[in-house]
Amino acid sequence: MKKIFLGLIIGALFLGGCTATEQSKKTMEEKIVTKAGTITTKIGSEYLLKTDDEIVNITSTKVNLDSFMKKEVEVTGMFSGSTLYVDEIR
Repeated sequence: MKKIFLGLIIGALFLGGCTATEQSKKTMEEKIVTKAGTITTKIGSEYLLKTDDEIVNITSTKVNLDSFMKKEVEVTGMFSGSTLYVDEIR
């Protein structure tokens, strides 16, 4: 009887973990944003991306944004506070 009970608990924990992982992955995907515009200015380690609607602070540890200065780009990343951390640029 103890083995069956233990098996049920372990099974519930395992399946519960799968659901949580899928939910957290979906939540992460919802936080990913894409913005299109022109990188206009560099201030310290942050840049300004001017879009049609707004000016967005961007930075990146993965992409060298210096080579995209004054060019129209499309950036994809996630916000931390008011800064968009760029993972990909096109």
